[in-house]
Amino acid sequence: MSLNLEQTIKDEESLMGGILCNPEAIYQASELIDSKSFVSDGFGFVFQAIQTMLQTGTPITRSNVSTELVRIKAVDAIGGIKRIIELLHEGQPQHVAYYADLVSKHAKRRNLLAFIDQIKAKSLDPSMDPMELAGEMSKAIGIMGGETDQQKQIGQLVIEFLEDCERIKADGKELVFATGIDPLDQTLDGGFLAGTITIGARPSIGKSALGSEICYRAAKTHSTPTLFVSLEMNFRQMASRFVLRASDMRVSDLNRLTYTQGQLDAAFSRALKDSNVPMEFWHKPGATMAAIEGRIRSDVARRGCRMVVIDYLQLIRVSGISDPVLKVSHVMKELVRLGKELCIPIIILAQVGRQSEGTMPTLSDLKGSGSIEEDSDTVILLHREKRDSEELLCEVAKQRNGEVAKLDLAMRKGVVMAVSEVSAEFHNDFGGR
Repeated sequence: MSLNLEQTIKDEESLMGGILCNPEAIYQASELIDSKSFVSDGFGFVFQAIQTMLQTGTPITRSNVSTELVRIKAVDAIGGIKRIIELLHEGQPQHVAYYADLVSKHAKRRNLLAFIDQIKAKSLDPSMDPMELAGEMSKAIGIMGGETDQQKQIGQLVIEFLEDCERIKADGKELVFATGIDPLDQTLDGGFLAGTITIGARPSIGKSALGSEICYRAAKTHSTPTLFVSLEMNFRQMASRFVLRASDMRVSDLNRLTYTQGQLDAAFSRALKDSNVPMEFWHKPGATMAAIEGRIRSDVARRGCRMVVIDYLQLIRVSGISDPVLKVSHVMKELVRLGKELCIPIIILAQVGRQSEGTMPTLSDLKGSGSIEEDSDTVILLHREKRDSEELLCEVAKQRNGEVAKLDLAMRKGVVMAVSEVSAEFHNDFGGR
């Protein structure tokens, strides 16, 4: 793929000439491009200046635009007054939309070439995971843009939605993704919709336990491929959780290897039954947002993954951002975008501030940024009076499409369950004591 720089400049000149002749035509152009779409920095500067006038409410007239461009020295950036006169003389305001589309396509080609170069460079890095690389390659579709921004007539929008519902129903599926914990699903009107869900709690309260339980039950009960992304807990720690839930071993039995043959047999039996459960676990300490997105995209492509749990938000590394508030805000927006693009629930575990110690946390306690609350479709908060208590208090503190509510859950041997499951010989299915 090669770029015709001369033609690109000509198309940008034609576009800018049309806008300068009729500055109000920038409304048409802005639907297709922004100031970064230009290969010419000067044209990008002028385009941004006119957009800024729009944002400040300044009337977009030729006189006002000319005065502003002179004031900020944008005229010099594109070759001076003589060049402005030439552009005005050659400008065709009736063709602004046409040239804006051409400029948009030129920009996408440049971005795609830059992306290909990045992929080539990464492919030569022996430490780069090939699956991550494959996942990152799928982002090329997003570079082309425009696919999620279509404008649709309301009647057609509703018809397409209902047809989609019928297709899902015919496949024996639902719009929501059930957690498998009945009282929580009832509160959530059946389960999670595709989007961003945050589970917040202080350390050692139960957010990882709830996240892994939802991930496991969705995979086991509905044969839904799920992925648990851990930036903290390693393979052995995750395995030990499931060994404990699958037998009557205690933590000390496992740590000291003092379990009985019967306990070992029970754990192996449970593991064999779970060998076909489509839940997978990815451990990547210090993973960047780019690496996580690549892994999720590759898992969606490889297995048809339909639910992701990330443990946990504040451990995700972001290159080039040191401020913790800005970092969390950036990550949340990236996860929201990813959930919408893939149309799956992304469940994010998050720490809450120490100021909530000893009490049920509130939305304002979510550690790092107010964007956690703002960007999440659903927020679930957890609290236990004592860290060894079996009583787990749960509050659905935000739900875009439902009501907020409080409910009681139980936590036994690191397994989160409905209170009714404790007295219903929970071990017959999921492995309590």
